Amino acid sequence: MKHTSKFGPSRLGFFTQRLVKPVFKSRGLMEGKIISHWPQIVGEKFAHMSFAEKITFPKGKRSEGTLHLNVTSSGALLFQYAQDLILERVNIFFGYKALSKLRMIHGLTLQGEAKMPPPPKNLTGEEKAWLEKQIEGVEDIELRTYLQKLGEAVCR
Repeated sequence: MKHTSKFGPSRLGFFTQRLVKPVFKSRGLMEGKIISHWPQIVGEKFAHMSFAEKITFPKGKRSEGTLHLNVTSSGALLFQYAQDLILERVNIFFGYKALSKLRMIHGLTLQGEAKMPPPPKNLTGEEKAWLEKQIEGVEDIELRTYLQKLGEAVCR
């Protein structure tokens, strides 16, 4: 097997860049760096709710562009509030004021299925005794039941 480098194997990305670059360029994604570095740019919290679709610029300019994001419906409000922060992070990543607007499209993200929360842990005997002591003076059975459920949720 012949390697192109005398120092050993090369990164696959080095060879695929020729194929992928025209596709990313047609979508205005600046060589795909925004896609491959999206979690580092905006953080894991935002990256799980979105991905970059494309970047468009005004005719004849390479600044003041619009970043088109595919955002989950539940994350759209958060993105609306954090719009300035996201634009600032993307502009810092590129090193100049490349973007000035966000455009959000509601849809699915490519991050896969949502992570399920871990199952709640069982209360220890000590925690159960403490909870019983806290609600022992409540005489209303229905209120007592709800307080016990609330206490169990808080202790977990």
